[in-house]
Amino acid sequence: MSYAIITGGSSGIGLAYAEELASRGYQIFIVSNRDDLNIQAQEQILEHHPGTTVRTLMMDLATTDAAQRLFDYCQEQQLDVEVLVNNAGMFYFGAAVEKPVALSEKMMTLHVHTPVALSLLFGKAMKDRGHGYILNASSITAFMKFPTIAVYESTKSALMSFSYGLASELKHHGVNVCCVCPGAVDTDLYNLPVKTRQRLCRLGLMLKPHQVAKKGVNALFRGWKRRIPGVWSRIFVALSIIAPDCIVDIIKKRFV
Repeated sequence: MSYAIITGGSSGIGLAYAEELASRGYQIFIVSNRDDLNIQAQEQILEHHPGTTVRTLMMDLATTDAAQRLFDYCQEQQLDVEVLVNNAGMFYFGAAVEKPVALSEKMMTLHVHTPVALSLLFGKAMKDRGHGYILNASSITAFMKFPTIAVYESTKSALMSFSYGLASELKHHGVNVCCVCPGAVDTDLYNLPVKTRQRLCRLGLMLKPHQVAKKGVNALFRGWKRRIPGVWSRIFVALSIIAPDCIVDIIKKRFV
C-alpha cells in the first residue's frame, strides 16, 4: 500500500490526519522535530489501526534544505508516496515588530518555504506517475487581517494562494491539491483553559482535530481546491469579505 506523509504529524491536527489516513488503508510516515512525540504517535496509531506500517523521522522542517532532504530520503527508501500533508506549523501572539526577526523567519520557512518546496518536489513525482494528493494546511486567518498574528496570517495567505494555483496546474494530471483553512481547533496551540476549550467546542466556535482531519481528507479526495471546516468559520470568512472593516474589527474583538 502507498504511503501518506504528514509533516507535524506527531500531535494535534497532524496526528488526526495520520489517524484518518491510516483508517483509509494508507501506510503512515510522520515527520516532526519531536522524537518523543513521534514515538507516542506511532504507538497510538498502531493501537488504533493494527497492521498499519508507521514510520517516523525526526527533522527540523524550519530549515531551507529540509524539503529536499525529506524528498531525497523518500527516494532512497523507495517509498511510494501517494499523499502529502503539509501540516507542520508554529504559532505565537504578539506585535510583529516586538518579536525577534529570526522567529518570523523561522515561521516563514516552516509555513511557506518548506511546504511549497515539498509540494513542488512530490508534485512533480505525482504528475509523472499520473496520480497523487497534496493537502496544505492553511487557516481562516488567510482571509482576514488579525492583529498580533501579522506574520502568521501572511504565511497562511501565501500558502493558500500557492495551493490554489498549483491545484489548477496539476488537476489535469491526476493530482489533487487542496488547501484546508480551519478556524480555532482544540489543540495545545491555544493556551486556553480546558473548560474554555470545551465551551467553545460545544458552541461550534472551535473544532476537534479529528473533525478537521476528516473534512480535510474528504475534500482532498473529492478534488476540492479549498475547504473551510465549520459553519462559524465560513460565516466569519464571508463577513470579512462583504462587511466593512469597522464591522469586522468589532467581530474580531468579540471572538478573538
